[in-house]
Amino acid sequence: MKSSRLFLGVFAAATVLGISQDKQYDPSSFTWNPKLSESGPVVVSVNLKSQKAAVYRGGVLIGSCLVSTGRQGYETPTGVFHILEKDADHHSSKYNNASMPYTERLTWGGVALHAGGLPGYPSSHGCVHLPFEFSKKLFEITSVGTTVIVSNGDVPHEVSNQHRIEFAAANQSEMEWRPHDSEDGPVAVLYSSADKELLVVRNGVMIGKGPAHEKAFAKKPHGTYTYVCDGWNQDKDGQYHPHWHQVAGPQGSHELKAFSHIQMDPRLKHVMDVVMKPGTTLVLTDDSLSNATRSQPGFLVMHGGLLAEN
Repeated sequence: MKSSRLFLGVFAAATVLGISQDKQYDPSSFTWNPKLSESGPVVVSVNLKSQKAAVYRGGVLIGSCLVSTGRQGYETPTGVFHILEKDADHHSSKYNNASMPYTERLTWGGVALHAGGLPGYPSSHGCVHLPFEFSKKLFEITSVGTTVIVSNGDVPHEVSNQHRIEFAAANQSEMEWRPHDSEDGPVAVLYSSADKELLVVRNGVMIGKGPAHEKAFAKKPHGTYTYVCDGWNQDKDGQYHPHWHQVAGPQGSHELKAFSHIQMDPRLKHVMDVVMKPGTTLVLTDDSLSNATRSQPGFLVMHGGLLAEN
């Protein structure tokens, strides 16, 4: 009898301890200061190593939180994603109708941001668990197409603004343009200096590609850079030029404000001008692209709809 009581006591203590360690409803698990930047594109950065996330709006950090990502065997994929779908009262079709409040889908294979348990280590089946109140606040300011970066590197402490990277017309060349393959959704652009090729992706589907090359005005560190379009500024000559804020890149790269033009077929340049809008993601990489559009081993870019199968 005593041994039974002892077992029940230990079990109860372990249960209470487990609950007390779960910070899903703990106010200390997140920060939220939306008044620091009340407008501009929103970018979410998730760090698998530190189990933390940061939220930027208009290039300014407005929130951060603890997360719990995929456990061993269910690792959360790294890459640059777009929010594909939102559901404030989602229930899992795979895991016994489990409640997943404030779900923001990153892949059609089941990876998403949503409120969930935060035990202090990776514990999910691949999703990114967020504090409940934080997930609600984030849900209110994001939209379909918002950029989400998942990486093993450090969560950046700042995002730099007013980078000028332009697309310019060059000689006519072979190109592909299939806008009807995906007629709506978030737009992303990938340029590889190794392959001298540019890809245009909409809602996770490649709709265009063609040869391109970069005309650099400054030496830049080798690596992969990620930008989000702020909008367009008008110069003294009356011409409009896209400006970007940088959300990821090699150390020391944020200081480079205007270092390149990407030159391409005039027809591809024209369609780029048509599909680009504030919030468009641009990834520049010095690495070669594979069929999966990988910018580095294990890291996919702009491939949210198809990434879950890798």
